[in-house]
Amino acid sequence: MDGLQLTKMVNNHQDGIGSYFLQLWKQNSRASTEMVTEAAEEEAAPTELNTINIYGGFLNVFPDKLSVQYNCMHFNTHNDVGVVQANLPAPVKRLLYYFEIYVKNAGAKGRIGIGFTPEGFKMYRQPGWEANSYGYHGDDGNLFRGHGMGEPFGPTYTAGDTVGGGINYASQEIFFTKNGAVVGTTRKDVKVPLFPTIGLHSQNEEVRVNFGKEPFVFDLKAFEARERVKQQITIEKMSLLQNVISGRHSGLRTDAREKLG
Repeated sequence: MDGLQLTKMVNNHQDGIGSYFLQLWKQNSRASTEMVTEAAEEEAAPTELNTINIYGGFLNVFPDKLSVQYNCMHFNTHNDVGVVQANLPAPVKRLLYYFEIYVKNAGAKGRIGIGFTPEGFKMYRQPGWEANSYGYHGDDGNLFRGHGMGEPFGPTYTAGDTVGGGINYASQEIFFTKNGAVVGTTRKDVKVPLFPTIGLHSQNEEVRVNFGKEPFVFDLKAFEARERVKQQITIEKMSLLQNVISGRHSGLRTDAREKLG
């Protein structure tokens, strides 16, 4: 095999790899755009709070299974948190998942947490305090990611505020909102199903959950549209890069032919 044949074989192989991944990306993008709505409609999503898996009698879930109140007068330990999950995990066959809570009463301490937890989570621990969980807490505005040490994240929240938690599957991020504005994001590094979760930890705290039956305060459709634009820009950048690489390979092939005469 002469040098020209070898150069041609290598360049063709590289072009094939680049084209394959570009086409795969484009196909996935089209599938995401064309099929996500159908898939989302078929996949079950949370509709109410799970009234069975509640620990210690710290919580009172109202008959609508959307409102919940902390009714214990003792809140001196980290093991008397009242935690409740949604009846189903967050669906994954969509670009985004999102839910909100409205804080009706911040109670004695305002120790309210919103986030995501896995199946089998300790139901006496705030979301974010245990492994594979995330929580945004109202009393200090901190973000908790898998352990009891919080990190500065956003503003505190109290009675009258609407707070949301979401999963961005495109960017693999967990995000939180307050009164219609994004507070911040954190990397989603958990692969197991995650349940929307509420934690209450002082007397008379009360929240109402919205799983989408009512309009969200946060403009989820606008947020999703922006995320789709970001995806398209990424695809266009990859396409441009592929063109540049192909052009360089073409130039190398020309140079090789000229040198080999």
